[in-house]
Amino acid sequence: MAMGVKSSLRCHLLFALLAVNGLAVTDHAAGARIPEVHGTSFANQAVSLPAQLQDKAAGILVLGFSRGSREAVTDWAQKIAGDYRSSEVVAFYELPVVASVPSLLRGLVLRSIKSSTPERAYQRILPITSNEEGWREVVHYGAADDAYLLIVDGQGNVVWQTQGQPTDAAYAALKQQVEGLAGKSAR
Repeated sequence: MAMGVKSSLRCHLLFALLAVNGLAVTDHAAGARIPEVHGTSFANQAVSLPAQLQDKAAGILVLGFSRGSREAVTDWAQKIAGDYRSSEVVAFYELPVVASVPSLLRGLVLRSIKSSTPERAYQRILPITSNEEGWREVVHYGAADDAYLLIVDGQGNVVWQTQGQPTDAAYAALKQQVEGLAGKSAR
């Protein structure tokens, strides 16, 4: 019994250490499926997730749930776009979650987000206007001002996640996961 408690404690300490360093890879995230989304990107293109991921090796989704998360989301997006903006095998989307914003204010919030976004990024920004609870569950929502990142496979199953500000270690882990999925799909 004591051995099992020590092992469990070590496991929890390891996950806590990884989370502090921005490398939170949660077992409970693996296998979860993202909610379906049918919406319009800022470029006025219809987007359906996870359907649009079917021919991709991986999808990178960066979610923000508050105005305070915008900086972290933008920082992650700039790093990711540098490597995957024109990728044929990786889909990349920013998902501002605005479902809980009152409908009278939602248009104003979306215009504010759009005006602070470079036009070249419009096609990858898909506002989430419904099922906020489903998204919160998938990302294991905890901190309003964090950015939440999901790496998903072509069916929308979560294979990796992290949250918070981008760090070099977290970005290296993200790239490793994406490249691993790309390698599997090439076979």
